[in-house]
Amino acid sequence: MNRERNHLVAVDLGSTFTRTLVAEVLDSGEDASQLRFLGFGEAESQGWRKGTIAHLDPVSSSVKESVGQAEAMAGVSVESAVVGIGGPHIQGLSSRASLTLSSRPRQVSREDVRRVIESARHLSLPQDREILHMVPQEFSLDAQSGIRDPIGMQASRLEVQVYLLTGSVAASQSVVTAVNRAGIVVETVVAEAFAVGEAVVSPAERELGAWVVVLGGGSCEMVAYYQGGLRMAAVIPIGGDHFTNDVAVGLHTGLPEAEAVKKMFGSVFSLGSHDGISFEVPGLGNQPSRLVPRQTLMAILEPRAQELLGFALEELRRCGLEQRLGAGIVLSGGGARLHGICDLAEQMFSVPARLGLPSYAHAAEGNREQGTGNREQATAGAAASEGLPLRIVDLPETLDSPEYATLVGLLLYGFRVRRLRTAQRRTLPRRWKGILGRKSREGVR
Repeated sequence: MNRERNHLVAVDLGSTFTRTLVAEVLDSGEDASQLRFLGFGEAESQGWRKGTIAHLDPVSSSVKESVGQAEAMAGVSVESAVVGIGGPHIQGLSSRASLTLSSRPRQVSREDVRRVIESARHLSLPQDREILHMVPQEFSLDAQSGIRDPIGMQASRLEVQVYLLTGSVAASQSVVTAVNRAGIVVETVVAEAFAVGEAVVSPAERELGAWVVVLGGGSCEMVAYYQGGLRMAAVIPIGGDHFTNDVAVGLHTGLPEAEAVKKMFGSVFSLGSHDGISFEVPGLGNQPSRLVPRQTLMAILEPRAQELLGFALEELRRCGLEQRLGAGIVLSGGGARLHGICDLAEQMFSVPARLGLPSYAHAAEGNREQGTGNREQATAGAAASEGLPLRIVDLPETLDSPEYATLVGLLLYGFRVRRLRTAQRRTLPRRWKGILGRKSREGVR
């Protein structure tokens, strides 16, 4: 058996850490539904500024170091990977399209659905923007709306509403180039918040309304679901690095020391806190260290957290989703480890809030149709496989933390895309299968 074709790799290029996860597909058949953890690597990120790549070579070196660690643990050679992309350039918008089927009602086919979704893709975008993902929200048949899967139903006119996630062409190309320079072919580029949302939010939560907030180092990325579909995506240019900088300025200490203090003693919710606790803060230069009350640190962190969540609330209101969070808020990313962040979110939004953990992600239902962008064709109802949920067997407990949810989400998303490609190849004429296979091996770009 060809081992290279039987494992899957995800690379998360964060502005703080670069991480790699390697897993093995347990069943080589078309209905494979489980992955086994093989290896993990993590390297400090270099070459980033304000959530975007500022220097390619250091970024590529971080990728190479992270991948090398994962290869050594997994005992395999990594040649290709699913790669995440994020940052302030990610934007979302809606699009509609319609298709006249015939003068009299007839049965809607899979090809009809593909054609109408493709029509929704053709909207005017600036030349520096590209579609990363296209997710069908609902279909309409003649005068009947709110249909999830129209295949097999009768109509003379078919309409679709889709949600598009777009990104900067330059930013995406920079990520691909940095990974390529590390000797890795990019299989698929995935918007990170979308990967997290698809992994850690259950179908029941999507139906009631759920809001996923990924607190990264350079930015906060969000996606919201309602009535089963993706309804909003937005990015706020505030992340964990801003919290760390606030601590460094407020406590007059270095950035590494501020980061350590934030992780160990930081809290963004003052109610119920232990006001009597103090900790030692190293001074700058020749200045001596000193004891600082924890309450002082909270007075620095809490206003920044309130500002961040306040901006997020404005985005929800702008999209009309403020009152449509029946399932609550899911907080993920490294910033979600700040003590009290879930309590503060619950207080500000009056809905439940929980952490989005990889252990939840690998137990999530995985047979949903994945809407995709310009690298795979989105076809409603044509799921890559049916039945069993996706799982990652033997995932270490050390990775069961919100900062690794993005990495696990990327891996699961890539697995679904790989199965979808397999399903599509089975429906192609034989003369096209070799061409599609070569294109997949050559990478995205």
